[in-house]
Amino acid sequence: MHPAAQGLAATNYPIRSAAFLCCYAVVGLVLWERNAGPVAWMLLALQFIVYPHAVYWRSRLSARPTRAELDNLYLDAALLGAWCAELGFPTWITFAFVTATTLNAMVNRGPQGFAWSLACSAAAAVLWVLVRGLSYQPATSDLVTALCVLGTLGYVSAVGHVVNAQHRRLAAARDALQRSEERYRIIAENAGDLIGMIDHEGRWLYTSPSYARILDPEDLAPGADAFRRVHPDDAEHARAASMRISAGAKPRSFGLRLVDKDGRVRQYKTWVHGIGGGGAPRSLLVSQDVTDLRESEERVLLAAHAFEGLTESIVITAADGTIVTVNRAFCELTGFTRDDVLGQPETMIRNALQPPEYYQEVFAAIARQGYWSGTTWARRKNGAVYREWRSVRAVRDPAGNVTHYVMVLSEVGAGGSRASIDITLPNPNLRG
Repeated sequence: MHPAAQGLAATNYPIRSAAFLCCYAVVGLVLWERNAGPVAWMLLALQFIVYPHAVYWRSRLSARPTRAELDNLYLDAALLGAWCAELGFPTWITFAFVTATTLNAMVNRGPQGFAWSLACSAAAAVLWVLVRGLSYQPATSDLVTALCVLGTLGYVSAVGHVVNAQHRRLAAARDALQRSEERYRIIAENAGDLIGMIDHEGRWLYTSPSYARILDPEDLAPGADAFRRVHPDDAEHARAASMRISAGAKPRSFGLRLVDKDGRVRQYKTWVHGIGGGGAPRSLLVSQDVTDLRESEERVLLAAHAFEGLTESIVITAADGTIVTVNRAFCELTGFTRDDVLGQPETMIRNALQPPEYYQEVFAAIARQGYWSGTTWARRKNGAVYREWRSVRAVRDPAGNVTHYVMVLSEVGAGGSRASIDITLPNPNLRG
């Protein structure tokens, strides 16, 4: 059985055991003063020594341990009520027994438990009187009276200690929950992403302050349609997906377009999670603005198409000379395929028609000026020699460090003509 399930039984066990041991001493003293027989002593041992352990294991082994332990409180009240009747309703013993059982019931089951505990004690006492007859002996010896008073005070103190410890734990848990809620509130209110909660009908329950940058207040009011500002082509799909997830489907993400308060269409990637915990179904929406990313992807794709469609041969290398990419025109001009050159050093497409000092002077000029152009002799993969115009530009990051080299190659025609081209890389942080 899980430890949390036996919490009440485990809490009551030491208190009940100690209290019943004290009762054993008090009632035993009364029986001794009255010269009780062996049957009374046997019942006394069963009731106050064996019984606390028996009811503890009854609760522990029960399929519903908490309910079983709460029922044990009423059983305590009934049995102690019968003992009060058997002893002749001695004033201090009756007061101690009734006080202990009703206090425990009040703490664990509230006013209704208090009433039921009192009723169980009274019913058991009446039943015992009907079986054994009425005996009324209110007086007790000074020693018994003193033990009853001390035992009652001790029991009340023990219950108070347990209640106080539980109160402190609850207060600490409440404070921890408040701190956790405060952390999540700060995160939600300062996050750049849009965070919102909707009900099962797609109406706002909560929106983070980041939404105020995008939508008007009336669009964000609790109860407003959360999909009112979603692009019409995306609204029904997003609404249906959110409803399915709030009803228990697996969390998922999807793209949607949102029309902001200025009429601009912005693109978001939205994650939707269903929220359980009872009550009406709800969904948590976390939306990340990917408008700039999508536009950047489109620009990169456009640049890639333009790069591939150029008639001039392009070679881009890393700062260490490793070939990063080439375009289709390069393959057509030189006969090398992309697989031949990608990842290889730029020196592999050089040839022996110029001495090594020639390339050293070229890159020395690039280091000084950032750019070099001129004509050279070149050789294709099949060994054919042709006259080539080549320009090389160094690309630098904002700190001035070389990150890439861009080489533009073209074959010089019979008339000595060549084409010129201006290339702009899609990374805006790079400058020549």
